[in-house]
Amino acid sequence: MKVSYKAFEDLLRIKAVSKKAFAAYAQIPYYTVCGWKKSGSVPAYAMVLLRQMPSNKESVTAGELIEAGMPRAVLWNNAKDKKVPIDIFIVSTLQKAYNDFVIDKLVEFFGEEKVLTALIKHRDHLSDRLIQSVLSHIKTLPQSA
Repeated sequence: MKVSYKAFEDLLRIKAVSKKAFAAYAQIPYYTVCGWKKSGSVPAYAMVLLRQMPSNKESVTAGELIEAGMPRAVLWNNAKDKKVPIDIFIVSTLQKAYNDFVIDKLVEFFGEEKVLTALIKHRDHLSDRLIQSVLSHIKTLPQSA
């Protein structure tokens, strides 16, 4: 299965990841990653790896998550352009709506490590039920190679 190169480039841009950084993370030769542009498609495994790759951002806006596929209804009370520290954004979003789709999108955008770090950092302000639900769901996600 192949994915359009545009979708790959869009996700790189949203996550603020360079092709070179992705190639190093995925252990794929850089020239191979660059060659995907010519073919116009990307192998499906590359998109899985990119989704699992942690974002290197320190802050995020609701608009960036909406652009990455998070429904506006989940972030209805967030200003679209206001920058918020990642850990605060993750925790506040989970407090509003922590269904499997929202957890998937947060892990896809920020990476599993950042989501778990945010939970640990703010565990005194979160219910045990919320933490257990998130942890249980993350355990069911496919792991990268």
